[in-house]
Amino acid sequence: MKLAFSTLGCPDWSFDEITATAKDLGFDGVEIRGVGNQLFAPAISQFSESRIEKTIEKLKALNVEIPCLTSACCFRDASVIDSTVKETEEYIELAASLGTKYIRILGDETANPLAEVNDDIVCQGIKRVARKAEEYGVILLVETNGAYSDTKRLSALIKSIDSPNVCILWDVHHPIRYNNESVAETFENIKDYVKYVHIKDSVSENGKVTYKMMGFGDLPVKEIISCLKDNKYDGYISLEWVKRWYAELEAPGVVFMQYISFMRKALR
Repeated sequence: MKLAFSTLGCPDWSFDEITATAKDLGFDGVEIRGVGNQLFAPAISQFSESRIEKTIEKLKALNVEIPCLTSACCFRDASVIDSTVKETEEYIELAASLGTKYIRILGDETANPLAEVNDDIVCQGIKRVARKAEEYGVILLVETNGAYSDTKRLSALIKSIDSPNVCILWDVHHPIRYNNESVAETFENIKDYVKYVHIKDSVSENGKVTYKMMGFGDLPVKEIISCLKDNKYDGYISLEWVKRWYAELEAPGVVFMQYISFMRKALR
C-alpha cells in the first residue's frame, strides 16, 4: 500500500512546502484539495498551461505523485447540475494532463447526512460525466459521505451508474460514525469498487466528533488496516487531516510525521 496526505491538512503551505515535506517524510503521494487560498484545482497556478510541465518534472524528480484530485463537485442538486458537470469535466482534463488517476466527487455534501438525497438525480448527473472519464482514462470516485455513508446505498448507486470509470473512495470514518457500520460490513458492501482510501481518527462525545491523530481516537484503525491487508488492497491510504475546516487542530508538520510513523508500523 502507498501513503499520501491531503492538502486539507496544510492550508497555509505553498506547493513547494507541500511537495518537499512529502519527499522528506517518505510519502508516495500528495492528494490535492487546494493549495493556499485556491480550492479549485484547475485554477491552481502550478497546474496552469504555462507551468504544468515544470510541475510534472518537479514531481518526478522528487518521486512524489498526485494520485487524486479531491474536488467539491457534488451531484445531489439538480438545479446546479450543469455547472457541476462543467467543473467535473475541468477536473477530468486536468487529471489526464497530470497523469492523475482519480478524482473524488460527491453524492452528498456534508459528512454527516443532514438532508434527503435523490439517488436518481445523483445517478443521472454522474452518468453525464462518466463517458468523459472513460475517454480520458480517469476514474471518478464517489466518497462514502453523507447519505452515502450508508454503503449498501452507495454500492447500489455505483451499480446503477454502471461505468468502469466510476468507483468508490472509502472514507473509513463516515460509515462508522454516521451509519454505525462495522468495518467488515462496510468492506463487504463496497469491496468490488474501492480504489482509494481516506483515513482519520476521532472520538465522539455527546454527539460531537472531535478529530484526533492516528491511534489517539477510538476508531478501529488497526482493524481497518488489517482488513485492507487481508484483502490485498494495494492502493493509497491518504490521511485527511481537516485542518482547513478546523484551525484548532494540530499543526500539519507534527501530524504528517506522526501519521507516517504510525502507518509504517501498522503495515509491517
